Amino acid sequence: MELGNYYISLIKGIVTPFFSEDSFWGNLLIGQYGILTMTPAYLFALLLPLVTGFYFLQHLLDESYLFPRIAKYLNKPFHLLGLNGNAIVPFVLGLGCVTVALVSTTILGSKRERLIASALLCIAVPCSAQVAIIFSFAFLLNRNYFLLYILVIICVFLLLGCLLNLLLPGTLQPAVLPTPPLRFPDLKKITKNTAGEAVSFLRDTVPAFVFGGMAVSILDYYNGFMRLREWCAPITVSFLRIPENATNLFVMSIIKRDLGAAGFYSMVSNGSFTQKEILITLIVLTLFVPCFASQMILFKQGKALTATLIWIGSFVIAFSVGGLVSWLLY
Repeated sequence: MELGNYYISLIKGIVTPFFSEDSFWGNLLIGQYGILTMTPAYLFALLLPLVTGFYFLQHLLDESYLFPRIAKYLNKPFHLLGLNGNAIVPFVLGLGCVTVALVSTTILGSKRERLIASALLCIAVPCSAQVAIIFSFAFLLNRNYFLLYILVIICVFLLLGCLLNLLLPGTLQPAVLPTPPLRFPDLKKITKNTAGEAVSFLRDTVPAFVFGGMAVSILDYYNGFMRLREWCAPITVSFLRIPENATNLFVMSIIKRDLGAAGFYSMVSNGSFTQKEILITLIVLTLFVPCFASQMILFKQGKALTATLIWIGSFVIAFSVGGLVSWLLY
């Protein structure tokens, strides 16, 4: 992030002779959520390198035919969730982009399997931006807290999947899982595909960051966050026992998860959160509502009721689990 901090200092030096940072335009351009500061610094200096690394690993597994073998090994364990081993494909894709992963659930054999996978993707699978922040926090967070975070998310994933498997009518249909022989991956092809994924990530994320940053900056300038923090204080401060300004992150995550992830990293870097508060906030943000694009995919697939229930359920699960962890820690 040193390069990002250097860029922010440079751009502020260019803009401040024309607009004061406290003015409307100054806040919009170079404020805490400014479109010339937060957007480029976090996209290019933090998220893009980590997201690119993830896509490289994903294509490496795909090109070497390791995916089918992983799917076969996970077939029986996934039966507990009402899924077969093929579900590993949308779950791995979900670590890159949940929206793309939701589209890929069509490879699953039944509507029931697609429903279970969609719910797990939207609630318990972090997207690439969140994965990037999680990797960053592996070096910032106490080791025991980081391991507790991983354990909590895995437990939520497994418990939610088992519960859906028990409650939803129907049974799992058997699937044939071929295992082609392993091959040495084509690194040139992998590099090309990774570059394409990185460009696609920027193409999809930059506009959302710009418009989201504008919305958040305007909300911040007119003290909208202050009012929201006051309204949400019973949940954030009294129930979760985290700082009031965590409300900002939840609002940003509703717009786009990437925004919430980038804003959280900024607050942590500035020393706004203790170790316990980082852990609790990270858990809530991971389990928090799916982004707007994912919701639209669910609606387009004719799952309006499903999309609504998942959105509401993610609220309940995120804050309930966060509150439980807070109660255990304090």
